[in-house]
Amino acid sequence: MGLEDKICQFAKPDTKVTYEDLCDEVCAAYVGHLKAESEKYRCDAEALDKVLGGAGHFLAITKSCYAYAVDGLLRTTGIGIQDDHWLDFSSFINQARWDAEFHSANSRAPGLEKLFKLGAIRARLDIDTLGHAAEQALPTVLQNTDCGYLSLLEVAFLAQMNEKSVRNATQPTAPDRLPTRKEGIRTVVDSHDALRWLKGRRNFTPTVLV
Repeated sequence: MGLEDKICQFAKPDTKVTYEDLCDEVCAAYVGHLKAESEKYRCDAEALDKVLGGAGHFLAITKSCYAYAVDGLLRTTGIGIQDDHWLDFSSFINQARWDAEFHSANSRAPGLEKLFKLGAIRARLDIDTLGHAAEQALPTVLQNTDCGYLSLLEVAFLAQMNEKSVRNATQPTAPDRLPTRKEGIRTVVDSHDALRWLKGRRNFTPTVLV
């Protein structure tokens, strides 16, 4: 089980996410975190906000993660910074759900969860199809995930379609058919076949190293 399966288990492949909506979620989750922490430690939320410095750090991280997960821009410089960004991003998402569960904070962030999952699945595809150069450029938290194939649900996430539509595309009579094979009892798509098919979907942008 990958990290994205643990912290993004409620993400939906066809949920539409825009950068503006994600920024709104960051701000709401940050306010929820202030509420939760002020209750937990019996402190003033405004004073805590001054110490933490606002949501700006996580807004910047969201912009960086969006550039890779959605726009497919994989930076080959500043790897250490990207490591920190993705680790902080995963922690922020996980904390947002805990704040909602235990402190009734309005902090759930399904769009951010989907963004992280998109990045994790894209990383798996990139390592399989772009090789060593991609793995070296990826943040550590997204490395060592290659296996040579994607599940139909993972393809659906990258295409930002529902899984049923992806399954329909695997039928022998489907135009631009998505070929599948069996991996044990699972139906999977070889990564190179997945990339070829995804390139024909309007909601998918292939990864480029920049």
